[in-house]
Amino acid sequence: MNFSKKNHELHKRNKFFVSKNLITTITLFALFIMSVNAQLVIDDFTTGEIEKLTFKDRVGERFLQTGENIIGKVRQISSKLNQNPFGQNMQLSIKDGLLVMTYAYDTRGTTYVNYGVDKNGNKPLNLDGSKYKKMKIEFAAKSTINGLYVSLFTSNDRAVYSKHVPAREGKLIFEVPLKGFRKIGKNFTFSDIDYIRFQFDSRSKTGCNMAINKIWFE
Repeated sequence: MNFSKKNHELHKRNKFFVSKNLITTITLFALFIMSVNAQLVIDDFTTGEIEKLTFKDRVGERFLQTGENIIGKVRQISSKLNQNPFGQNMQLSIKDGLLVMTYAYDTRGTTYVNYGVDKNGNKPLNLDGSKYKKMKIEFAAKSTINGLYVSLFTSNDRAVYSKHVPAREGKLIFEVPLKGFRKIGKNFTFSDIDYIRFQFDSRSKTGCNMAINKIWFE
């Protein structure tokens, strides 16, 4: 084989590898875009920060936060203590992309995180959730088992999900399958979700600490 023919074969081979690498890159990029589009972030807690809220009694005062990375642009937080024999407290903050909840020894309490509201009351999300299969909650860490309750509303009808979430020293992505929701009311539909409510309970004698990074549909 002469020199010019060798160069021609080498050029063809190089073009083949360049084309193959380009196709691989485009395919991976397309898969990445599809995976991003397949998610709908409810909240990543990077906006609507709260310095520190302290709760000591059964009165669940409500607080509103606004932000671009909150579904519907508004989040409502409410916490209360149902048991507090030693006069301690529960503290909550949202900072640096973390929702942090801390319940003291032998306190029993509940935190509600709501979406589909504003300062005037309900502000329906009109969200089509039928294209998703699950909801995910990413915990940065949590000290004890605690109760999780999720409610999705279409007007006044709803679907509910409840589960005990295990303790985890590090990150835990807890999956909530949409098929695991129990419908209450004949008019509820995943294709028109107006309001979302998360309820995080502490029922441990030793108290409970947890931090949440992100909540999303997938």
